[in-house]
Amino acid sequence: MINYTLVTEIEDTELEITEADIERIEAKVKWYNPEKGYGFLIPDDESNDIFMHFSVLDAAGCRRVEEGDRIVCDIGPGRRGRQVLRVLEVKFVPREPRLAAGYIGQRSPTFDPESLEEIEGEVKWFNPLKGFGFVYPNDGGRDIFLHASVLRAAGYESLEPGIRVSLKVSSSERGREARILAVLR
Repeated sequence: MINYTLVTEIEDTELEITEADIERIEAKVKWYNPEKGYGFLIPDDESNDIFMHFSVLDAAGCRRVEEGDRIVCDIGPGRRGRQVLRVLEVKFVPREPRLAAGYIGQRSPTFDPESLEEIEGEVKWFNPLKGFGFVYPNDGGRDIFLHASVLRAAGYESLEPGIRVSLKVSSSERGREARILAVLR
């Protein structure tokens, strides 16, 4: 039997939650504010919104989600209604690439999001100081280039070797390059 002891940082109180109280769902992010440290999900049945504290995202290795992203999670009762107890998977919706301050030029030619190949793999290495790394693809092909901007767009600053990922990849004469990333749990 799984028992959660939920300690909310806002109220600094404990709430005993039993396995019978827990429900696994997939829901859409309504909004999330990283500065405030919380946001809300919209369940597929469109019932009341579900509170999500930054600590459950952080525990899943994710720093940021945005409106429209989908989250597979365990939910249960909170002091003021349902809330996320554990994030199991984040499914990021494709977004236009964001350009960092000081950005000059493109890394490679533009791409059509519909033409991207979906590949799963494992992080080989990533160096945040260099701003890139590589992924071993499951298809046995050449390693896939992973730029820091793709990680940041997915809400990550770095990934450790061995982390399983799902990528949307473009191809060029230089090889394959990750354009969209989701961490697999």
